[in-house]
Amino acid sequence: MDNYKAIIDLDDEYTSIGSNMEEVQKLDLSEFWCGNRSERRLGFIGKNFRRLEIRFISAIKNQEKTGQYFIYGKSKVADNICSFQGILEIKESHYLKTLENPEGNTGILAGEYTFYEDPKTKHSGIFQGRFVTYWYKDKEGTIRYNDLWDVSAMYNNNQFAGTWTGYNKENTMTANWGDSRIPQSGDLDVGSSEFGPNEKYYPYGWKSFANRMEGKAEPEPSAWWKD
Repeated sequence: MDNYKAIIDLDDEYTSIGSNMEEVQKLDLSEFWCGNRSERRLGFIGKNFRRLEIRFISAIKNQEKTGQYFIYGKSKVADNICSFQGILEIKESHYLKTLENPEGNTGILAGEYTFYEDPKTKHSGIFQGRFVTYWYKDKEGTIRYNDLWDVSAMYNNNQFAGTWTGYNKENTMTANWGDSRIPQSGDLDVGSSEFGPNEKYYPYGWKSFANRMEGKAEPEPSAWWKD
């Protein structure tokens, strides 16, 4: 897991106690990234941590290449919405042993992604990077998206970290997102019990988000990604 340590954020110290890639490759895990019940996806783009919204609309397992999933979704920065499609590929999967789960019935999978935004849309480009997703085994031995601690203060999952590069190739920016927390988010996140944006970044799309958190504004449209 050396290539992914920078984006792994677990409460406990962890140790890999064995790979289960063969098991994972036989499964269809598309619901991990598309429509899981704990999805609360937050993101940023650029040096000023401008708010980035990401929605995976569909995830389809590639039946011809193990570990690959075809992803279709949409991104939103301010009022600019772009559709994108591409590949998410699992490279590793491990059972983990932690202080909280010494039995090793939890784990982590990790990989890489490349998503291409519609070039006909303004301000479009390519997302590329690495990701980690946490899972657990239920009593029946089924691997599930790990939302066991989704009410805890530091809960996070589906941590995506990489770059966005415009099709003109003259503009490359950091672009990270995740469920409940954002990986490598610097001083953007100053929340304790849950994600909370730093006031210094309110001008970059976070003021309305903060107002809604505090009940000072109407809830955001729940389906901006729908046609």
